[in-house]
Amino acid sequence: MNLNFDHSAEELFDSYLEEDISFYLWEMYQCWLLELSQKDKTHQEVENRQYFFQLLTTHVSKNLKQYQQKAPPNKAHAE
Repeated sequence: MNLNFDHSAEELFDSYLEEDISFYLWEMYQCWLLELSQKDKTHQEVENRQYFFQLLTTHVSKNLKQYQQKAPPNKAHAE
């Protein structure tokens, strides 16, 4: 599977408010856990996916903070 999308590196932060990003990540996490609970996954497989999600969320959070530090005040709070 190739998930190569043609978007700018900061388009996520240009297009969505920080609160929305957090909310959407939370929704994704809940849906993913629900999906995993309905499949025959081992405890280790679920833990691996939770760890992946933690890394993904940390990556998004760090990049958002970097973006906010270098973006002009009016652009850091996209509408």
